[in-house]
Amino acid sequence: MALLMRLKQIDVISESTLVYAFQTIARGWRTQEPEELEKTGERGQRERALRFERLCYRALAEKLISLPKAAELLRLPASEVEVGLKGPQSADAHSN
Repeated sequence: MALLMRLKQIDVISESTLVYAFQTIARGWRTQEPEELEKTGERGQRERALRFERLCYRALAEKLISLPKAAELLRLPASEVEVGLKGPQSADAHSN
């Protein structure tokens, strides 16, 4: 709905086109999305929020929190948090 309104504001579509859209295709948008972004069983799988994770690792790197506290906040074992703190490792780095 916001996109349709913005298109009308910048004169991409006319008032009659806006009214037609709201009376036809956009009528059901108030109760459900035109197309589901994610299937019910897959919610949260396609895109994962990383801000909190990044902030925890940054606080750990800057010694603002301890390793056990970071593991608690991230709900991960301390060993996984340690590996994550080192960042992505390439296979070549281990062979040298």
